[in-house]
Amino acid sequence: MDRMRLMETFVRVVETGNFSAVAREARTTQSAISKQVQALEKLVGAPLLLRSSRSHALTEAGQLYYERCRQVLDTLEEAHIEVHRAEREISGLLRVAAPVAFGRLHIVPRLPAFYARFPNLKVNLQLDDGFTDLVTAGIDVAFRVGELKDSGLIARRISTAHRATLAAPSYIELHGEPQHPNELIRHNCLLYTGLATLDEWSYLDAEGRPYSVRVDGNFQSNSSEAIRQAVCEGLGISYSPLWTFGDDLRAGRVKAILTRYRPPPLPLNVVFQPSRRPSLKVKSFVNYFSEAFSNDPDIAQMLPTDAG
Repeated sequence: MDRMRLMETFVRVVETGNFSAVAREARTTQSAISKQVQALEKLVGAPLLLRSSRSHALTEAGQLYYERCRQVLDTLEEAHIEVHRAEREISGLLRVAAPVAFGRLHIVPRLPAFYARFPNLKVNLQLDDGFTDLVTAGIDVAFRVGELKDSGLIARRISTAHRATLAAPSYIELHGEPQHPNELIRHNCLLYTGLATLDEWSYLDAEGRPYSVRVDGNFQSNSSEAIRQAVCEGLGISYSPLWTFGDDLRAGRVKAILTRYRPPPLPLNVVFQPSRRPSLKVKSFVNYFSEAFSNDPDIAQMLPTDAG
């Protein structure tokens, strides 16, 4: 248990005068509270309370430690209040750019919680799967999936997007399931034209050996949304970020295949204009979504490898 939690328990024991009251507050047992105080005494290296069968009193060291703990907790509470007040005072319009599917699936659903934390901010979200010129469009911050070209923009990597090879059960039933990347040449592969290597799909096996295969198919699109829908319709196989198909995988509308072979992951960056120092509102937006994405299994986590 962390030291701050133990300090809070100790302070409450001193201020309430008994262990049972603190146990009721914490919805735990008196024994558990006593063990927390003992753990703190072990950390401090000195007894803090003199215990008897009916009461307890502070030792000299305990009195000193209580006063310091109270100061620390009061300072921490004041800091929380000040930060909360500062967040509520952050205001203005944020112009944000992102790929279409990414914005729809992973930015817009998080806006209610974002606005609850920053009620005075406004967001203008521009969704486009093509290249957005931040200067021309007046964009404050843009999400970019994939390796960045040397554009002179200031970039911050906030997560990693893992990819997979995906197909609908209906496609697999009709055409079979490839077991090795080389077998993809016999399948209808759906090509996302926003991928730098349009018709070349790369993989690493469990031992780190690279595989690269040239693929082809009867459908291409510059829209990841269109590729996703084509996969769900059973049209063919895609090589896509997992965040595009999170709900579809869970619902069984698509299946991850070739799971013994991992596509290289894609960096997820936010970029800013080099001539603009990120404002407090931009920093708040980026920090909020960076934390959110780091805990999102559709973005930050990868599929388990099939070692069979």
